[in-house]
Amino acid sequence: MKAPFKHRTISTLVIIPSAIVVAALALLQYGWSARVSEATAVRLADSLQMSMMNLQKDLFRYLSEISLALRIDPVEEPPVDTGRYVRRFAEWKAVTKYPKLVSRVSILKLDRPHMGASLLDLPAGRFQPQEWPPTLERVRADLERASADILRRKSIAGAGNDSLFDVEDPSAGWLFDPALPALFHPVNNSPASVDWIAVELNRQEIQSHIFADLSRTYFQGTNGLDYLVAFVDGSAPGEVLYTSDAGFGYPEPADADGIIDLFGRVPDRVAGSPVHVFHAPSNDKGPDPSVQIAWFPLLRRTAASSDWRLVVRHRRGGALGAFVVEMRRRDLAIGFGILLVLVINMAMLIVTSHRAQQLAQLQVDFVTTVSHELRTPLSVIISGADNIRKGVVETRQQMAQYGSVIGNQAKQLLSLVERILLFAATRQGPLHYTLRPLDVQEIVDAALASTAGLIEANRFTVECEVEEGLPDVLGDASALSQCVQNLITNAVKYGQEQRWIGIRARRSGLASGAEEVEIEVSDRGIGISAADLPHIFEPFYRSPSAKAAQIHGTGLGLPLSKSLVEAMHGRISVHSFHGRGSTFTLHLSCAEKPGVPAASPTPDIAHT
Repeated sequence: MKAPFKHRTISTLVIIPSAIVVAALALLQYGWSARVSEATAVRLADSLQMSMMNLQKDLFRYLSEISLALRIDPVEEPPVDTGRYVRRFAEWKAVTKYPKLVSRVSILKLDRPHMGASLLDLPAGRFQPQEWPPTLERVRADLERASADILRRKSIAGAGNDSLFDVEDPSAGWLFDPALPALFHPVNNSPASVDWIAVELNRQEIQSHIFADLSRTYFQGTNGLDYLVAFVDGSAPGEVLYTSDAGFGYPEPADADGIIDLFGRVPDRVAGSPVHVFHAPSNDKGPDPSVQIAWFPLLRRTAASSDWRLVVRHRRGGALGAFVVEMRRRDLAIGFGILLVLVINMAMLIVTSHRAQQLAQLQVDFVTTVSHELRTPLSVIISGADNIRKGVVETRQQMAQYGSVIGNQAKQLLSLVERILLFAATRQGPLHYTLRPLDVQEIVDAALASTAGLIEANRFTVECEVEEGLPDVLGDASALSQCVQNLITNAVKYGQEQRWIGIRARRSGLASGAEEVEIEVSDRGIGISAADLPHIFEPFYRSPSAKAAQIHGTGLGLPLSKSLVEAMHGRISVHSFHGRGSTFTLHLSCAEKPGVPAASPTPDIAHT
């Protein structure tokens, strides 16, 4: 009992630390996954927010380039030098990325009753007088209100203040109307009236080119846009200015990953951020006034919900925040899967080690048993030879008796050696035989003749019943006889006080419709327990009950019989109850035509 206890102790010492290590790795994996997911979410949110804000600044830059090019002089005295505006506009048009961004430049006069306008004629290099443009009729009242406000502020500031605008900021004084869209700036500020320069923007150019280019610049991936992108006009519900994919943008998706108000609304920065990422307002309150980047003030006082908005959502579908959660779950599944594989490998290693220990112990028991089995006949042979050499044997009858004993022991020794050699051959690979039709009665008779001495010595009764008209079976005569002999020998060993062996051969049908022949060898001995049945065909295995009964054996008979019968395309089965005996059955294939040899697909090999 000491050796098994030692093995269990070693296994316990291995299993417990291993389980602790695996549990610690699982906890670390869970914590690492949480931190990685959090860092990934922050990185994605920051990257998305930066892309949206940079897109907003680029759009502002494209529009502010126009105001920078025209460079309205806030202290200019009338009359306005319109030729200077023509030259500057021509210079801007020559270098800008989007020369079609401006559809028309006009100077609007609000001095009643002579309201009119002058339209820039670039080829002619001058402004041509015209009626008030119909496209700007809708902003006439807004411009009059803005003019009155300018004159009021100028009167309050006093005559010494020539400028109401920041000279350092080229966008100062410009107002934006998104409905047209257009930019407006006051010029020729006389004490009684204010004229305006109006830069009407090409809405189609903004929608088709600028928005498309900005989307590719900030959301382009290796295989196209990583995000679905839409620019939505809040002043006209349902109007999508631009969309990267048909159907996206209206209605605005509830699971959008990012939303930004393109106009920024500088006065609203204190109240909240114009940027929303993963459904939450950003910590960024908009452009920093210190760098003088702010969207143009709007000509009309409208709600923030009427602004242009950029809406983005990742192409993978669903909110990007949910994607981070799914990614964490996937990483956890992969990590725990690897740990599970590690646990399975450790379990297999422990089981394999345990089985190797058991096999080693069985081999030690086998060597011990074989040594005993060899020592007994050798001792008899040596003793008999010494008696003959010393003259103890005098008569011819005694000599014959000694010769018989020595011969029987030598045969027993030879049988044991042959069995060991045959078992070794089965371990090197499957045996191959040239199968031929065999008569079942002849096989049974040959096995009984080979074991007659053993049966008589132990005073066993044999009942043999071979069904008449049995077909021939396919097999090798020597190997099949060896199988039956092994079963008879086992029945003698384990038959105990009943001393009865039953041999029966009969025909049996299979579920497939084919037929087979069954050779049964039964005894009424100690039987086999349910716990031992799965192991009886394992090499070197001997049941505890057999050891307790001090029944000698090598543990090779049944494994060898199983290998031999399977090499002949048959099988062996067992039916047993502990204390009531056992029945071993050989299942053999019938020959197709009795008396006609069957060809074998494999060459015959010699065996001992």
